[in-house]
Amino acid sequence: MDQFYGIFLYVISLLTMGGIYAILALGLNIQWGFTGLFNAGIAGFFAIGAYVSAILTTAPSARHLGGFEVPYVVSFLVAMIVSGIIAWGVGKVCLKLRADYLAIATIGIAEIFRLILKNETWATNGPRGVSMIPKALQILAGTLESTCLSGFDPRDGGGDLFPAGNRAAFALGPGDDRDPRE
Repeated sequence: MDQFYGIFLYVISLLTMGGIYAILALGLNIQWGFTGLFNAGIAGFFAIGAYVSAILTTAPSARHLGGFEVPYVVSFLVAMIVSGIIAWGVGKVCLKLRADYLAIATIGIAEIFRLILKNETWATNGPRGVSMIPKALQILAGTLESTCLSGFDPRDGGGDLFPAGNRAAFALGPGDDRDPRE
């Protein structure tokens, strides 16, 4: 069952990353596809939102700002608000520009955001980034074990599903009588 739980977490993390990049692509498509304005600053606002969300959800650490352990939904809302406020301020200045000038200005702003986030080690741990970010749906680990597994361990014979002598199916190899949990 641990293997299925690991696969489940892998699929969830894969879908999470796919969803994040899909939202990023949709934002770029709205700005560039509908209005014809190439705004590279969206990468900077994406980074700001990611760092705000990571800082809010992490446990306390001496390496970076954080330790708020806020739930994901709240951290996502705060990250959107912070990114939106910064984007509004940048937009007030840059949206008077058109075509290549807008692209150059927003690339410069995205680069400034990247350098700030990389060099402020007290807040973001510099190039190493924020560590110990909790995984999405990690709270289900205890729930899954308590409801689905409910004491079922196929390596110990599995209760009613496997006869007590059927431990050979879960052995580590031919003639291996070690405990597979070690």
